[in-house]
Amino acid sequence: MAISLDVRWIHGSPDCVASADPPLQVHALDGDTFILRQSKCLSFEAPFLYLFFGTERAILFDTGAQPVAGRQLPLREVVSGLVAEWSAGNRRPADLVVAHTHGHEDHVFGDDQFAGQPRTTIVPPTLDGVGAFFGLADWPEGSAVFDLGGRPLTLIPTPGHEPSHVAVYDERTGILITGDVVYPGFLYVRDRAAYRASIDRLARFAATHPVTYLLGCHIEMTRTPGVAYPSGTTYQPEEHELQLLPRHLAELAAGLAVLGDRLVRKVFDDFIVEPVARS
Repeated sequence: MAISLDVRWIHGSPDCVASADPPLQVHALDGDTFILRQSKCLSFEAPFLYLFFGTERAILFDTGAQPVAGRQLPLREVVSGLVAEWSAGNRRPADLVVAHTHGHEDHVFGDDQFAGQPRTTIVPPTLDGVGAFFGLADWPEGSAVFDLGGRPLTLIPTPGHEPSHVAVYDERTGILITGDVVYPGFLYVRDRAAYRASIDRLARFAATHPVTYLLGCHIEMTRTPGVAYPSGTTYQPEEHELQLLPRHLAELAAGLAVLGDRLVRKVFDDFIVEPVARS
């Protein structure tokens, strides 16, 4: 299926007070797949969120970051509009599952907006909650398939940045949602052994499946190889593309293998490995 990443993402403003950016930008990857980006003027994290539709249900991965004081994140309004439009166009209602790549606060803020809503299930952003809902009994080994109805998604445990982290492979489009374990930015590693094993796991998966793009949850790199924007930046006019390629996984896995047990900061062209204290 043809997908389109021909998009200019909202990337903040030198004057957020005067910015005309919407709180959430919506891009249709195809008629059943949507990428949302939160405005950097709402949160410098500017996370990406992913919404998939199948014939029986839809699933939203991540619910965004807390906005700066005085601003609102109209996530449920936007997602409900997309669900209603899809349901009308396909002449069938769509139940909604709200899940997460992982449980860090910049990925779960909007959960409360969906609490108690009809035809909506929220997966707790915890290791027990994720494992139980998706059937990941052998965590962190193995994988699980969650079928949206004619659209199977494969969930792969990827701890190391955060204990309940998962990557998500969509067989239909070939995209691999990599959350915060691989993206064009700072790859914060809190558990060295778990992170290296997760990257090896993803690299093996990508080598045996037709992966088109890796799509993470942030952009922090510039277009200049090896150069990132400082943390907290709210204006990124020369930012890196969102998408990475399977070769980037192989590159990262090889780089981590060279480092071995001595995990230190390492700058790659398209991301930066940044060890941090566990949390």
